[in-house]
This record gives sequence, structure tokens and C-alpha cells, in this order.
Amino acid sequence: MSRNRQLFLLITVVLAFVLQISVLPQFKILGVQPDLILVVAVVVAVQDGPVAGAVVGFFGGMLQDIASPQLMGVGMLTKTVTAFLAGMLKDFFMTYTILLPVILVFLASIFEQSFHQVTLSVLGQENMPPFRIGVLFASTLYNILCVFIVYPVMRRFRFPEKEDSLALKRGVAR
Repeated sequence: MSRNRQLFLLITVVLAFVLQISVLPQFKILGVQPDLILVVAVVVAVQDGPVAGAVVGFFGGMLQDIASPQLMGVGMLTKTVTAFLAGMLKDFFMTYTILLPVILVFLASIFEQSFHQVTLSVLGQENMPPFRIGVLFASTLYNILCVFIVYPVMRRFRFPEKEDSLALKRGVAR
């Protein structure tokens, strides 16, 4: 992955976090808001592989944990594992259209929210929000809507690898 792509992903994670805590609470539907950091992590996992998605999930989850009153590290863990699994699952699908991130965000949203709740429960967190199936599916559908914005933007900002850019320069010079 090129340095430009890494810098772009860093800026994207920070921007997603800022939007997550400042703007998206104003756009709650049925009492839920999308998890933009999870959507970005899954889209990165689809585009750049499971490790890159896991790194984005780790840093995005860390930022959310710092801003959250809940137990530190749970969001980091759940988003890292979820993005990594989404990146691994992408190879089992035969489509590489926008349908792939939509399906993976659907599965990842359900998995991450369930995994988050189970992890809090196992760690003995007593001040947990109640787990409701309606809220789970509403936030999952909201995350899917975000894919239609995030995926095309992230796809547009692809940076060539160093070897690819050198090959392009050599090809032009001939």
C-alpha cells in the first residue's frame, strides 16, 4: 500500500470519527445512527484486504473508545475482528460490484453489534444498553445506506503502488 493511500486512510478514519460524534447524532432514524467507522473499515477491507481493514477498524475503534463512557478497548476489539473477517469473506463472493460491500456491511453490522454486546456482558459491564433486535436491524440498514456514499468515494481515491507508478513512467518514456 502506498504512502498516499495510508495518509488517505488516516484522514478518512479521523473524518469518519468526527462525523460520527458530531454530525450523525443529528440524523438519527428510529433512535439509531449509522456506525460510519465500521462502514469505512469494511470498505477498506474489501478494497485493500483484511489486514488494512483490521488496522482501520483498530484505530477507528480506539477513537470511539476514547470518546465513549463504556469500557475501553471493546470497540477496538470488535471493529478490528469484524473488519478482518469481512476482508476474509470477500474472497467467497463472486461479485465485485457495490453489492459486495453492501452484503459485507450487512453481515459485519450484525456481527459487530452482537459481538460488542457479548464482549461487554462477558467483561461484566453492568451499565450496558439493552440489546434489541429492532435497533440491530435499523442500525444495520442505516449502515447499508452509508455504503452507497462511502464506497464510491473511497473507490475514487485509489493510489497506484510505487511499482505501478514506475512502470507507468517507464511506459510513457518509451
